Amino acid sequence: MESLEIILMDFSKSNLDQFIKEDFNIQLNQIRSSYFYDNSRGEDTEFQDISSLEEILSPRGTGNLFLSNLNLGHTFSDVMIVFSFDEKDGNMTMNFPEEELFSGGKSERTLRAEGLIRYIFDMMDKYEIKKVRVGYEPATDDDTCLVEINNGMKNNFNDIVTKLLG
Repeated sequence: MESLEIILMDFSKSNLDQFIKEDFNIQLNQIRSSYFYDNSRGEDTEFQDISSLEEILSPRGTGNLFLSNLNLGHTFSDVMIVFSFDEKDGNMTMNFPEEELFSGGKSERTLRAEGLIRYIFDMMDKYEIKKVRVGYEPATDDDTCLVEINNGMKNNFNDIVTKLLG
């Protein structure tokens, strides 16, 4: 079983708390596991004990959060979010099993892909994300990236969905 990966690239750390609290709206019962390192206290910590991801990932930091499900325009199961941030910005990577997008009939797959792409466009607008890569893990590699989305691609919605579904 392969994993699909969505990478929000060069995400501004100053938008991180709003994004996680308002857009992801993660509830405690969704969390299967988490790991963050608190630089200020010099110890490991868990997501539910963090008041600000921006602070915990400062001056730079990484962490991960494994969720039973997450709505990304469609509710996907078994989603791992990996945070990797420098001083000002970083990448947020979401992984989930490929069958979460590619199972079922053509119309079902198309609806999930359309919901995901709409969600990505909405988040790109709201948080000034310049580039998103979607593909098989690792989507950073051109060979495994199915589609790279940038700000000027809204008029290509159907082409992006088609590329994503192969």
